[in-house]
Amino acid sequence: MHVANTHQDRVKRKGRRRRLALGRVFTHIVLFIALLAFLFPFYWMITSSLKPQADIFSMPIKFWPTRPTLDNYLELLGLIPSVVIDGLGGHTIARFILNSTIIAIVYTLGAIFLASLAGYAFAKIRFKGRNALFIFMLATMMIPASVGLIPNYIIIAKLGWVNTWLPLIIPSLATPFNVFWMRQYTTSVPDEMLEAAKIDGCGPFGIYWRVVLPVVKPGLAALAIFAFMSNWNAFMVPLIYLNKTELYTLPLFLGFLNSSSVSSRPVPFHLVFAGSFLSVLPILAIFVLAQRHFVAGLTAGSLK
Repeated sequence: MHVANTHQDRVKRKGRRRRLALGRVFTHIVLFIALLAFLFPFYWMITSSLKPQADIFSMPIKFWPTRPTLDNYLELLGLIPSVVIDGLGGHTIARFILNSTIIAIVYTLGAIFLASLAGYAFAKIRFKGRNALFIFMLATMMIPASVGLIPNYIIIAKLGWVNTWLPLIIPSLATPFNVFWMRQYTTSVPDEMLEAAKIDGCGPFGIYWRVVLPVVKPGLAALAIFAFMSNWNAFMVPLIYLNKTELYTLPLFLGFLNSSSVSSRPVPFHLVFAGSFLSVLPILAIFVLAQRHFVAGLTAGSLK
């Protein structure tokens, strides 16, 4: 009887292991299909950027460039004649990449500084109405951004900031999400460290600069990537406030390419794909270089 029960247990364990193995195989197949679905648009963007315009819409579909060329990139850089570049007053994509880079870097530095400073205040400095103010700030996240488009434009126009980069940077420097993100990280800083800094003669800003910032570096790195990406990819705000071609950001330039205002010709999708690939490269480079800090920031944030 005991031998029979042992045999049955072995059979059950084998069946359970077989089901688990089949489940893993099925899971991996589903994940692989999902991976292909996510990677295919990126693959299509790269290959299409190396095709002439006629080959992009040729039938049957060409999944690999049969006539690979770099003319699309050379045209965007103004190295070969281009109707598009002429329509932009001779400004090449290099100008718009530089514009977006300057705006995104200045915005990112300002955002992480103000968010970390406000997060430190909400987390470690006791003042009257702190919790109520923090809740009110979080409540503003429920207000759609579109509600403030007209009032914000009126304010920006009164300040004389239209056709400048200031409305692309200053109004969104201290967003509720950024402050909330850094506040959650700053709560992990031990109060004993702050007390020790006070005993050594540090003031509130000295404690923030010398004690808090080194501890919350992973959170700052993750927030910096989020802030850079959001500003780099921003389209609506530059579209509203920028009318001068030389001030265009890269997304605004890509939107110009994808519109009928380029010329009477069809939309130059070969240039759209090439420009889109160039716009993705800085994000990929930043993520690769800061991947360790980014993952550490997200991991630490999940434990808060």
